[in-house]
Amino acid sequence: MTVVLEPGGARSALLIEHAYEEEGLVCPEIDERIAPTRLLYPRSYVETVEAMPGAKAHDYSFVGSLYRPELFEHRSWIVDFARRRFTDRSFLLLTDHDASHERLGSFDRTTIDRDVFVPKEVPEADRARFHPHYFQVLRSSQFTLCPAGDLPWSMRFFEAVMCRSIPIVADRQHMGRNDLERQIGYHAYLRDDEHVYDEDLAEDNYQRFLRCQTLLDPAPC
Repeated sequence: MTVVLEPGGARSALLIEHAYEEEGLVCPEIDERIAPTRLLYPRSYVETVEAMPGAKAHDYSFVGSLYRPELFEHRSWIVDFARRRFTDRSFLLLTDHDASHERLGSFDRTTIDRDVFVPKEVPEADRARFHPHYFQVLRSSQFTLCPAGDLPWSMRFFEAVMCRSIPIVADRQHMGRNDLERQIGYHAYLRDDEHVYDEDLAEDNYQRFLRCQTLLDPAPC
């Protein structure tokens, strides 16, 4: 069994493999050099997130890397966004800060909260580890900033949808790796839009996620 994704690293491939394993299914040969596919998340992720408290204590959140050179060009906008739009209810945790980082406000947990997990900093076989703190922040957030990563997309987009948090993106091309994923029809806001949290919209996103990016829903995507 081989999973070759373009683009997509070890974590993406592992999640697809785990999704099939947890359903007792054999993972098919997947080679995106031949045909694109959609990323899949395993049942354990979905059920663990669903069991978490769902009250939206945060308006906006971002947990992730910022300062690595290959990321900063695509993510620098979150700093200005946080200064303008984050509130006392928001949550910011940069996982790669250094001594030069200055707290942006009461919402900035970067120098305080060190319960972080950076997949690229662990062996490849361990990169699909579920990180409860990260997912609880998303589950507790109305909106999640989903900037591009070192590629023009981020798995955080799909994870926000799974947590019923509405993604905020800089460009609608950042809503997936390929046309198959972008055509799922997820609802997201652009960073300069007016952002109004809508439970029905978040639930519609979640049902699309179950149908298209898990093996839990037998309905066709």
